Amino acid sequence: MDSRLLKWRRDWKLMNLFFSSKEIALLARKLKKLKLSNLIFCSFENRFARSGGLATVTTNILPFLKETNNIPNVVLFTPYYPEIINVSKLKSTRIKFSVPFANKIVPVEIYEYSWKYSEPDKGSLKEYYLKAKGFFNTSKNIKDPYTYHEKDKRKNNDALNYNAMFFCKSVPLAAKALGIEKNIVFHLNEWQTSLISLTSKAAILNGTLRSCGTMQTIHNSYDSTISQENLEALLDKPGRQQLKNFPRKGLSAYQIGLQLVDAPVTTVSDNFANELTTDIIQTKHYAPHLQDILKTSAPYGVNNGMFVGFSPDFPEREKHSINEVREIKSRSRKALLEILRSYTPKKRFGKLTYKGKTILKLPDNIPIIAMSGRLDPLQKGYFVLLRAIEKFPRDKIKVILTPLPVKKSDLDYFYEIVGKCEGDVTVFPFRMEKGYHEIQAGSTFGIMPSIFEPFGAAIEYMASGTINIGRATGGLVDQIDSSCGFLFKEDAVFHTVRNVKAFIETGHMIQARKTNPWMLSMADNLYDVLGKAIDLYQNRPDKYYRLIINGFKKAKKFSWVSNAKKYHDIYKMISKT
Repeated sequence: MDSRLLKWRRDWKLMNLFFSSKEIALLARKLKKLKLSNLIFCSFENRFARSGGLATVTTNILPFLKETNNIPNVVLFTPYYPEIINVSKLKSTRIKFSVPFANKIVPVEIYEYSWKYSEPDKGSLKEYYLKAKGFFNTSKNIKDPYTYHEKDKRKNNDALNYNAMFFCKSVPLAAKALGIEKNIVFHLNEWQTSLISLTSKAAILNGTLRSCGTMQTIHNSYDSTISQENLEALLDKPGRQQLKNFPRKGLSAYQIGLQLVDAPVTTVSDNFANELTTDIIQTKHYAPHLQDILKTSAPYGVNNGMFVGFSPDFPEREKHSINEVREIKSRSRKALLEILRSYTPKKRFGKLTYKGKTILKLPDNIPIIAMSGRLDPLQKGYFVLLRAIEKFPRDKIKVILTPLPVKKSDLDYFYEIVGKCEGDVTVFPFRMEKGYHEIQAGSTFGIMPSIFEPFGAAIEYMASGTINIGRATGGLVDQIDSSCGFLFKEDAVFHTVRNVKAFIETGHMIQARKTNPWMLSMADNLYDVLGKAIDLYQNRPDKYYRLIINGFKKAKKFSWVSNAKKYHDIYKMISKT
């Protein structure tokens, strides 16, 4: 076991706010006797309702948690979203139960998905979807599990809070309805499930469950304030009577949940665990309210495994010779150029050309640069790359962007750069029906200029045989080093509270960021590192292809087996006195 875990001590500072001394003593005795037989993984994202990386984690990790650690029963509990999920993809268990919530009784039906897997061994497990009329009714326009009112941030936050509280109240009752009543560990993911650390304890005291414990994984540090009214909707009458000392201004979901969980708090990469208490964007913006908690009980980083498998184009991976890698990349590049020529859906804009003619004539020494993923103005850094792109002369680079925007205005800066850099930039602002693999495998470099990145997807490029260029933040630092890619960062003098605050305040108007010194320094340093990477590709090709081989070696280190073993160490801490 990691020595850092041996120093951990349980932080139950808020227990007296919800439970009597006698109840707390009983809960402590129950934890000492806990033997893990049932792991319930709780997530607002699932295979049918995706937003960020959590859905990918959810659809990778469970078989490894079960098989690697020999846990008898591993299941997923997640909401059923009627506007996102087609119920025909699920099977009704015919199990129903009632949830007392906000002075009413809400009927819930449990649906299931049977997951038959072959890695790390052949087996199966159940995913359970909680379906309740009037709940989890996300936006019809934006198929996102966290979006209820896309045009009104406050209404959206209130709706998300309300639904999260209902889910937290429902989970222990769903476990009871399924006959899972003892020796349970609830693995909580993100703030929307954090208060199961409260409701599961209440469930022991009222006889719903016999024994259980909780642990929390933070994928993103931002959370939401929970008012006393929201908490009262969550609790039974005895619990509501205990709330007389609850702060009037409320506490956030993590402020409550992290001081009630029964194990060390985890996050999804080693470096992000450190940045939660050291990076200005975390300490002064996203998580200033959590600093005392996180510094008292330092979060423990558990790196994710690979989100995708290795590309079949490289069957020998790191055992390939440099010449073999060169030949494979040449074939992948040709396949990509053909996609860029022929795949022209209406929403795509920006035509790639070379000297005004077909892109198929692009010389081999002109690099193709790709950036993929959702367009999150506060996180992903597309605007940093756009700023860097316009510095390049015509036909020196070709750029492919695949942002997923929330609204059309998010694309204004993209249109501007496409106009300025005619023939050099193309944009696919939608989920591509084809060509995504060709982009991952055929590009020269994959770019990740993230403002913050709990884990990131650099190893997706590595697994496809493409070299990464990433900003030195979060999990990208764990994934990218000089042996397999390039890291950059802005000049430290510009990483100030003032500049970070101005950057955040302009999330809705990207154009205003063109004068932000922090962002400008990021773009300048990205431009510089792109120059170095391109020089390597053009003038030292053997070293370029060696980086690809080293990328395969590095990607292998991100294993779901290792991930599952580390989480199992955390689960064992629950019964620690």
